[in-house]
Amino acid sequence: MNHQHHDGPHPEYTCHLANPSTDRVPTRHIVLGIGTGLTSKNVVSYGLMLAAKEDSALHVVHCITSEDLPVETDSPQFDTRLHDEMVSQREQTTSALASHTDTWTYDCTYGDPAGVILATADKYHAFTIVIGSPRKGAASAVSKLMHSSVTSRLKRQNRYPVISVPTGVGSTR
Repeated sequence: MNHQHHDGPHPEYTCHLANPSTDRVPTRHIVLGIGTGLTSKNVVSYGLMLAAKEDSALHVVHCITSEDLPVETDSPQFDTRLHDEMVSQREQTTSALASHTDTWTYDCTYGDPAGVILATADKYHAFTIVIGSPRKGAASAVSKLMHSSVTSRLKRQNRYPVISVPTGVGSTR
């Protein structure tokens, strides 16, 4: 497995992991946009099922945002909690990806999630993007109204189909 670090406020948590499959060059690519929480596990599970059915490579993108950061930024445990969360997310995702028999990549980086997901889709000429459904609550409602949520921004672009996986929906292998 190939492992590289990127620049950012906490470069130790950003990385590019790649697991090239055999010598076969994938012709179809699916980009998965993940974040924190159970929805991301569902997105990965659904993406694995879709990639197996479509004989596709998977490219997982996790953009570190304020939602990944522990709430108490001035706490002495801030760095430990951030480290534990980033390592846990990376290990859970790559553990799930290990079952994929085709090529996969995992990128954890900083940046605008919608922009990074689209750039990844452009890079691999993806045939679809898979993301989680918008979160519930007041902040999510405001984001939807302002068309600033990742989901609404991706659904407004016209280059790639977007599959939005609702909370609680995983694969049906």
